[in-house]
Amino acid sequence: MAGLVRSSWDALDSLQLEIDQSYERVTAKLDSLRTARSIFEVDARESGASQIPAETNNNTNSGGLSQQPSDFSLGPTVPGVDSFSPSVPSVLMAYDSSTGAADSGVESNRLYSKWRTMSGRPEEDSASAFRLHGRWMQLSTHCSGFSIGHETVRRLNTKRSFNISDQGLEDPFCRRPLHPEGNFRICWDFFSLFLLLTDAILLPVSLAWDWKMSFDDAGSTYLALSIWCSLVFWTADIFVNLNTAIYIKGKLTLSRTAIFWRYLKTWFILDVTLVSLDFFNMGYIGSDFAGDLTVFRAGRVVRIFRVFRLLRLLKMTKLDEITQEIAASTGRQWIMLVMAVFNSAVVTMLVAHIVTCLWFWIGKTVWDEGHVSWIHLAEAENLSASVQYIHAIRYVMNPPAPPSIMANSGRERLFDILNFVFTLVVIGGTVSKISGTLAELRAMNESRARQKREIRVYLTHQDASFELVSRIMRFVDYKLEKNTPISFDSSLISITLQTELYVNQRGKFLESVPVFGLTKQAFPDCFASICAALVKNVFEKKECVFTAGAVANSMYLTATGTYIHTDSNGVEETFTGEHWFEEMSLYAESMVHHSTLTSKTFGEIFTLDGKDLVDCLQNSPASASMFCGYAKAFVEMMQKPTGLTVHGQQLVAADSCCRHTRQYQELYPDPKTRLANISIVHDALGPDIQTMSESTCSFRSGGLAHMLKDLDRGGLQPENIIMLLQNAIPELHPDVGTHALLEQLFERDRAVSSCVSLLALVYDDYNLFVKPQMLAPVEVTTPGQWKHLRELVTWVKPTPEQLQAVLVLLAIRGLGKSTVLMNQIRSSHGRPEQVVLYLIKKAQNVVPSTRGLSEKALGFIENTLLLHEVFNLAQMLQGENVPANVAQLQERTRELGEEVFHFYVLFLIGFMSGLGGGHGSKFLHSRHAQNFIASMQMLRHLMDSSPSSIYWGYIACRARVLRAPLAASEDLALMRLACLGREQDRRGYMQLQKAWALLGSRERATLVHHLLADGIQRRAVILEFLPDCVQKSKTNAAVGLTRLFEVTVDLLDNLSTVLHQSAEKVVLVDLSDLSHFIEVVQNSFVFSTCISRCKLRRSEERVSGLARQRIQLEMTSGNWSRANEADSDLSNLAYRVRDVLQKQQLILSQLESSALLEV
Repeated sequence: MAGLVRSSWDALDSLQLEIDQSYERVTAKLDSLRTARSIFEVDARESGASQIPAETNNNTNSGGLSQQPSDFSLGPTVPGVDSFSPSVPSVLMAYDSSTGAADSGVESNRLYSKWRTMSGRPEEDSASAFRLHGRWMQLSTHCSGFSIGHETVRRLNTKRSFNISDQGLEDPFCRRPLHPEGNFRICWDFFSLFLLLTDAILLPVSLAWDWKMSFDDAGSTYLALSIWCSLVFWTADIFVNLNTAIYIKGKLTLSRTAIFWRYLKTWFILDVTLVSLDFFNMGYIGSDFAGDLTVFRAGRVVRIFRVFRLLRLLKMTKLDEITQEIAASTGRQWIMLVMAVFNSAVVTMLVAHIVTCLWFWIGKTVWDEGHVSWIHLAEAENLSASVQYIHAIRYVMNPPAPPSIMANSGRERLFDILNFVFTLVVIGGTVSKISGTLAELRAMNESRARQKREIRVYLTHQDASFELVSRIMRFVDYKLEKNTPISFDSSLISITLQTELYVNQRGKFLESVPVFGLTKQAFPDCFASICAALVKNVFEKKECVFTAGAVANSMYLTATGTYIHTDSNGVEETFTGEHWFEEMSLYAESMVHHSTLTSKTFGEIFTLDGKDLVDCLQNSPASASMFCGYAKAFVEMMQKPTGLTVHGQQLVAADSCCRHTRQYQELYPDPKTRLANISIVHDALGPDIQTMSESTCSFRSGGLAHMLKDLDRGGLQPENIIMLLQNAIPELHPDVGTHALLEQLFERDRAVSSCVSLLALVYDDYNLFVKPQMLAPVEVTTPGQWKHLRELVTWVKPTPEQLQAVLVLLAIRGLGKSTVLMNQIRSSHGRPEQVVLYLIKKAQNVVPSTRGLSEKALGFIENTLLLHEVFNLAQMLQGENVPANVAQLQERTRELGEEVFHFYVLFLIGFMSGLGGGHGSKFLHSRHAQNFIASMQMLRHLMDSSPSSIYWGYIACRARVLRAPLAASEDLALMRLACLGREQDRRGYMQLQKAWALLGSRERATLVHHLLADGIQRRAVILEFLPDCVQKSKTNAAVGLTRLFEVTVDLLDNLSTVLHQSAEKVVLVDLSDLSHFIEVVQNSFVFSTCISRCKLRRSEERVSGLARQRIQLEMTSGNWSRANEADSDLSNLAYRVRDVLQKQQLILSQLESSALLEV
């Protein structure tokens, strides 16, 4: 096989060499033809050209990149607006002139990808870094095609939760039927069995000894109470049976019609008849209870009625079923055998009791008729009833031979014959059944003894020590006791019932994990399948369950036993009972244990593998969606550093992430977080009213405005600015503020940082602004950059009203990201800006700071949110959006007014300063500040410059920072690519430039066409999450920058085909799936061909009244299932074959084009 692969490689190398030579000749021929016909001639010195040198052929290499940097460099500070104004680079004007405004500049056929060395800077992942496993992205893609309405899911979940309730409805007067296995119904059945046993004992005795209903003696009193209780109970039992759900073909049915028909076909007629006879019987009781309660109007009729009551003993069959089910629920086979013996003995004794009473009644009847009965012969006529009973049961159990019966007593003789048959059949059968049960018990014990004997024989040949043999035998005893092998016909139990059996056995352990407890309530069917996927493991004393440093593949659920857990700090904890460990292994890829778990006693542990969990979720899109979101949030939370151990952090993340799911908030809504119940001002300011002045603490009288006035008079005091903000803006209160109530601590930290940073800029406190940067390994904002930031604030000229409004906006903007609020505000469609707008207009109790603002200030906030929804400055900073987005901002600014734009700039300054949190600006350090200042310098000319000049002017500023040339169109495209790659230094730019140089000319042309599109004249495709893709491709050796660019070209070619008939100028393409795929893919060939296995899902969304088209790139299961394939010779060979075929196709297309040019 190896020789075949080597020979194939040699043949492919020679073939590729020939194709490369042919390709170069064809390319040279085409270049000469194009030059001769002057296809790409442009005048680069037209009026309006920028100061950047025009593109020339003398200073470009074969890759189209300028060899020398531009002849200006960045000084110690960012150039001011006077030294560098917005303008369209001349190379871009030349490129637009050569390609035209249409989208035909690049052919739509798929371009080839050359076989090259991987570019980029591979880095090893940190040992503590966690990464979401690809199977969850595959599951998310699989379920994305299904959609269930929000309310439909909620109603469906509520219905399912009722159907599988283990407890049932404990209120017997509830409108809905009782659950047949509910607590109330079980207690009701046990009481009915108690009354049946009472009737089985008392009724025969009362008939034989002619007991009356009275309170003269103990027997009559007990009989009276029994009859009255039975009358009330069995009457109510009819209505309870009509109000109890039933199982039809293994499925719980709540239909009252079906319940009635089932009852009518079974016990209804008998129950109604016996209850009617009971009422008829009570009618014969004398009306004078105080005088003579023992007198009956017709004793014979009463006896007949009582005999009919014995028919109710037919329900005694339930006794055997219930006792056997109880025995089976214990999980011990010997208990089942003992209960079988007990049931047989009880039935035999009850039958013998009835026959004994019948034998005495026959003798008494013969005696009453004046004949000699067996009672006379036994001389028992004057004995007590108990002694008479003993004489009778002695005759029944062991009749004498010959019988002591008069020769003329036919009834007694007939009974003697029937009693012989009874003794022979019933008692003999019972004894035989008991003997068989005992034999089965002995066989079971013999089987265990045989297995233990075989193990001992095996150990004798293994040279094992006595201590080891003892441990093994103790473990064998435990295993045999817990897991006795039983063979049965599995077809007798349906899949549904078997699954419910798993839920009953394992559900209590699994539901201790918060997300699985939520799954049981919201998606019971899915929870049942997960229970079935659990694997049971038995551990001996002092056996290691898992050790620190080993690979974690499963989640562990302890069921029984005592364990010792040693965390990463070496702290030991001994526990008994239900605990769970390593839930992270279900969601993360390549996780290792950070602690050790050892069993102190014999114990049972259930394990759940991540793959099995995903398989269980495949057929439940709603639960799969919940788990995918939960898994992503869980992994993200685990990536944040905390002071807890990894196990402790998992416990905290499990609870927090579960409570933030939409399903949890629907099932368990927190009254404190309901919009109508939130009261921030009272909670935040109530305790402090006595210690602060009224003007400061009472927000309704303008606490924030008073704070700003105090700052104007006394200046900014860094030591108490945080406390002042918390008192003036209740939403920022650390304990009872809105952020704290909604558990958005990081967003609160951002809000505080934004407000403090903006105040530091307004009141010129440089030290307060850079205070968080002093503690971080970053370059502190330079005094020159501080001067430019101050110039921006001065240019805005904020009034006290605007400053108050912008502080409120910065404080409440993060509330729009709260899932708790999003789930309550359905009209927001998941957009944070719309959530905040709703709060301002309809729920000011959540954002009480807005109540102290004027109508004009509220208008500033609302309009700024609309602008922020249309234009995202962060996307401009990394080159993710296009000039068309600047045009939208420009158009909106013309509608709303320049004053609103100034307020928006002031908001952006505070917003960008607080992205990293801290008491100051942690984010806007030197490198970030120079990019932000450059973008704001361009946006200051929004109303007097074109969108393209503003956008590309910012790109040119970034080029000056990186000392990058802009002498060719490819230089400009590469510079935008550097922004997309978040390159901050020259080294990163050079790495990007090397990866670009390894691309083919056609691939570079496609990328240049894409990167230079403006969305105004030519269609622009905005690849969302492309910066994430670039960052992750650098750390994945199987991807690299060059291969990422090739895949991007494949995607653009496919998009050009899909969008060929579309008139949209700006199309959004979501690459979030591709970003996650880059993170986990391990095979370069799989990644290079991933676009061929993708799907494009088109949709339309409206933002601020503007409709825009969005395309979702779905990686599909064909990609996710191959993400973990490792590189091999075969995959590399397949990649080389694909490369050769694509080159051949390209040569053919080039030859056809040259033929057309010659014609």
